[in-house]
Amino acid sequence: MTHQSDVKGRAKDILEETLDREAVIVLARISEEMQLLFLAHPEPGGEKVKEVVTGFFLENGKSEQFIDDWIKTSEEYSHTRGLSEHDQPKAMLSDLGVFRFMNFLKDKGLTDDQITIVLTGAVQQAASDQQEE
Repeated sequence: MTHQSDVKGRAKDILEETLDREAVIVLARISEEMQLLFLAHPEPGGEKVKEVVTGFFLENGKSEQFIDDWIKTSEEYSHTRGLSEHDQPKAMLSDLGVFRFMNFLKDKGLTDDQITIVLTGAVQQAASDQQEE
């Protein structure tokens, strides 16, 4: 348990040291947008998720090749995690959220190690929040 609070603390320190108020607002907006996506599509089908992912990346100027590769990578990762066909669309939406966070943090100058700590801290925080419910 101490290790978990240490990671969450380090994640918080990294964010406080590297991000300004505007960046924190953007991260909160990404989180809110992803929550709304999950609420709007609680049991999404594969085609619907691919449509959402494609729309997001097209709006952000990504190429068709990038989008196809991203979707294929997400699908392959779901298979390696042993997810059922039913759970794979949700996993792809989740992957999109992680991608958005990572991309934003990288744009703000965080290193890969810092991003890993921040994402690990976020996962641990979400897990502890869920246990408290």
